[in-house]
Amino acid sequence: MADIVDLDQMKTKKRMYQVTRLKGIEYVIFLTVIKYVNKHTNNMLSGNAFQTTASNLADIYNGDRKLFLKTYHELLCYWDIALVDGENPINEEFERFPQIGDLCFFIDRKVQKDKYSC
Repeated sequence: MADIVDLDQMKTKKRMYQVTRLKGIEYVIFLTVIKYVNKHTNNMLSGNAFQTTASNLADIYNGDRKLFLKTYHELLCYWDIALVDGENPINEEFERFPQIGDLCFFIDRKVQKDKYSC
């Protein structure tokens, strides 16, 4: 049986690595989080607002937890992150990840396990 390939995800990964080759994994993580947030929120922010690590996720998603979970699960798939018990933030999405930077740090910690281990 053949594997199903997400061409959009492959194209995004290739493009991200081309653009961010010398800027480090943290920058790549930030850009992928922004890409998937924008994908699911259809850029709900006003025209002259831009997203930073300090941007409030509850405001960006207008409190829509289901929409946030779609983004969260796509990011986990993108970064090939397996969750352990207690890491699925159901009903605590915006408390666990109040800002974009919190979500980026969570992904960074999962991707670079060696960097954060004692």
